[in-house]
Amino acid sequence: MKKSLSAILLIPGFLFFCLLFVSVKTSAQDVSKTSAPLPDSVNVIVTASCTPCHTSQGGLMSRTKLNFTEWINYSPEKQKEKAEKMYSELNKGAMPPKKAREAKPELIPTSEQVAIIKRWAESFPSDIK
Repeated sequence: MKKSLSAILLIPGFLFFCLLFVSVKTSAQDVSKTSAPLPDSVNVIVTASCTPCHTSQGGLMSRTKLNFTEWINYSPEKQKEKAEKMYSELNKGAMPPKKAREAKPELIPTSEQVAIIKRWAESFPSDIK
């Protein structure tokens, strides 16, 4: 009886572990697939400075505000809004947040990189509201 009970508990546990592994692997692959719509020059900056927090793997607050895993699913209006907000936050020095800047200074984009983000944010068609 104990052996069959152990087998009954072991099989669902093993299946859960397998699903967890597959889910994590799929999420990591999703990030690279969704980066494609970003221009290469922007993608380099986003990958270095933003994706540690702003993906499905990031913190709840940061990924609800901007999630690059979901970027490809954003409407053109939402992409434009997020791009403009991204530039605004970078230009103010509000992103990356102070704690992240202090812990990992390499996350801080250069002024040239912020200028690239600005040009990209301004490149969205004006008829997109």
